[in-house]
Amino acid sequence: MEIEEPAKAESDEFAYINQGFTSEIFKIEVKNLPKHYGMGELRKLLHKLKLDFAKIKLIKRNNPWIYICFRSSEARDQGIKALNGMSWKGKELVAFEAKPAPDPLVRKRNADGELGSGGKKAKTIAECTTALAHLSYEDQLKQKQSEVENLLKKFSGQHWMACSSQRQEIEEVRKHFGGLPCELEQIRASPLVCGYRNKCEFSVGRDANGEDVVGFRLGSYATGFVEVCPVDELKHIPDRVKMAVRMFQQFVRSSKHDVFNPEHQTGVFRQFVTRLSFTSNEIMLIVGVNGKVLAEEEAHELQKDVKVFFAEGPGKMLNVSSLFYQDMRKKDKENKKDLMLALHGQNHITDEIHGLKFRISPESFFQINTPAAEVLYSSIIELGAVGKETTVLDICCGAGTIGLCFAKHCKAILGVEIIEEAVKDAKFNAESNGIDNCDFFTGNSDDFIFSLMNRVTSGDVLAVVDPPRAGLHAKSILQLRNARNLNRLVYVSCAPKFVTKNWLDLMRPCSKTMKGAPFKLKKALPVDMFPHTPHMELILLFERDKDKADDVQVQEDEECVEKE
Repeated sequence: MEIEEPAKAESDEFAYINQGFTSEIFKIEVKNLPKHYGMGELRKLLHKLKLDFAKIKLIKRNNPWIYICFRSSEARDQGIKALNGMSWKGKELVAFEAKPAPDPLVRKRNADGELGSGGKKAKTIAECTTALAHLSYEDQLKQKQSEVENLLKKFSGQHWMACSSQRQEIEEVRKHFGGLPCELEQIRASPLVCGYRNKCEFSVGRDANGEDVVGFRLGSYATGFVEVCPVDELKHIPDRVKMAVRMFQQFVRSSKHDVFNPEHQTGVFRQFVTRLSFTSNEIMLIVGVNGKVLAEEEAHELQKDVKVFFAEGPGKMLNVSSLFYQDMRKKDKENKKDLMLALHGQNHITDEIHGLKFRISPESFFQINTPAAEVLYSSIIELGAVGKETTVLDICCGAGTIGLCFAKHCKAILGVEIIEEAVKDAKFNAESNGIDNCDFFTGNSDDFIFSLMNRVTSGDVLAVVDPPRAGLHAKSILQLRNARNLNRLVYVSCAPKFVTKNWLDLMRPCSKTMKGAPFKLKKALPVDMFPHTPHMELILLFERDKDKADDVQVQEDEECVEKE
């Protein structure tokens, strides 16, 4: 019996429930959600109802049902009581208790045991992370150009189906551009094809043979993978970073502490992050640990060992500029900065784009491929076609890199970003580069676009939108459409297929729900920021439909007269 118990536990897909707290056992399912809603809107609703939820589990975008996990049975019951039967966006919600999800790793293990060795051959780490590396770079660019063409044609079909009053115009544009909804420029290549990644996040775990390894996982835990593979053969990782990985792997293997086990939440070494500057040659290392298994004295000892290894020991050969220790225990977002402890060197590194210096802190956003970022920003400036009287609205400005590159070409930059630390970096970057025609604000773009427009007293206005992968909230789109003096907009996306609804909403005819004159899609320009992978950045230029803008203005004036 004593021998069989561990095996039974290893095959039990719900054994994790008894290993410690998990919000999966306090989960509810909510059905009959409205067709169009944002995750931000749903979170605001839950906060308004004062519900103590741990997380929202989205199955897929615009799904009519969703899971919400709570922190206790009392909080779960309160959530069901508040949401069940509630009317939201014209829909009556249905909420009830849901069963916990099975452990994906155990489920995969059980499935593999049933299937035996007759399943599909596992992908290599190169196939998972650099799927196009087997092609020449010229062929990679051709494939990406073709994918953009297909995406734009599909979007044009969506536009045709959704906007019946614009169909004649859509068909005329298609004839002019060979089936495309706009002019499509040739994809612009990355100046650096191999070893271009300036930031890498590595997992620490065990390989198929049980050896401690610092590298990449073949998949995620959610898909049943925990195996970590070495990265020495990957084309997109710089040699200096590979050396840092080997050094840290040496440290891990010589340590008395174990690597992290995601299934049982045990072990110490969990993550290793590198940030590299191509202009200053500085390198930042961040050692991420599972701090909840360490006593305070053990944590201090480990911090000392890490510092000695990289500042005085074998790791000294890397000439580390910035070394951090990160305790990856789950805490409130407000306390996230307290998890990071500087061990050695500076608190940041510096890189350059278009001759401007940018401060990069451990959690700052900075384009992954610095040389290609210069191509990307030059392309955005080119499409923006700004003049000395142009004000640029930098929506989702991050650390201000796009806006600051525009600064010398235009009258003023007004940027907004929801992450406070990023705005601090943007202001620092502007001051350190001697740029005084920029203002950056902390806030949600949903609320700030109108106030930014009110700051523009005269001249031309261009909006540059570089949102997260999921795109802009519908409220931001409405504010952009309602900004009368805004006649041009540049939309930048690293995941174009996920944001086509944003494009469609910009182009829809004026209506009660979508006020403001529509935009027209004028040009598309892809930039390859990620050689050897299927990913790229796509820049779109939208221009206000002037004829429709005049019609909307007349209509609004007539409505005002009627009200008076």
